[in-house]
Amino acid sequence: MSIRAIETSYAGHRFRSRLEARWAVFFDSLGIRWEYEPQGYAVGPDGTRRPYLPDFFLPEQRLWVEVKGSEQQLDVELLFHAAIPHYGLPDPAGPLVFSEHQVRLLILGPVERAGALVDAKTGEHAGYSQPTHTVLSFRKGDVFQGTASFYATGIDIEPDGGLVGDDGPDIRWNTRGSEWGNWVDGGVFLREDRDEAVYAAYRAARSARFEHGQTP
Repeated sequence: MSIRAIETSYAGHRFRSRLEARWAVFFDSLGIRWEYEPQGYAVGPDGTRRPYLPDFFLPEQRLWVEVKGSEQQLDVELLFHAAIPHYGLPDPAGPLVFSEHQVRLLILGPVERAGALVDAKTGEHAGYSQPTHTVLSFRKGDVFQGTASFYATGIDIEPDGGLVGDDGPDIRWNTRGSEWGNWVDGGVFLREDRDEAVYAAYRAARSARFEHGQTP
């Protein structure tokens, strides 16, 4: 059963879903400037180009952002093509480069919880969990799936993850589930300390109330 997206108003924008609005709340809570659906593009190899309208652009981070509630909602081939520089999304402010990777697209799913962890056996404090998110990057003709984590001072990106495919374009479906991670569900990493600003941003996004007082 599919769940219908509910259009939601926030900050003078009409978002296509409440999840998109929640991420806008998150960005605002961290002081991250964002543009909502600034422009659509045709992406993909010649003869197979398709229209794509990214959900957000973060100008200071130079990142395009796609938001989806589940992995099943993603058009993986379209996002893969969008991540390839010579026929994908443009770099309005120049390429964002980490370790020779051009970081192209941040994929965000449901707004996850961040919080303290307790050892199940001892009941003792075991640190703090913080969500990680998917990024697609491009290096030397290949597309990679890496991770991104938010901090009070910006976004920490680890681009060199599983190999997704190349600019042939060849998506390596046979390695799906082994070399690739989750596009939307992401994961968590452990911290010894607690980034209060980031935790507050996740809480604000999860608890945000929009028009008519409705929440998902």
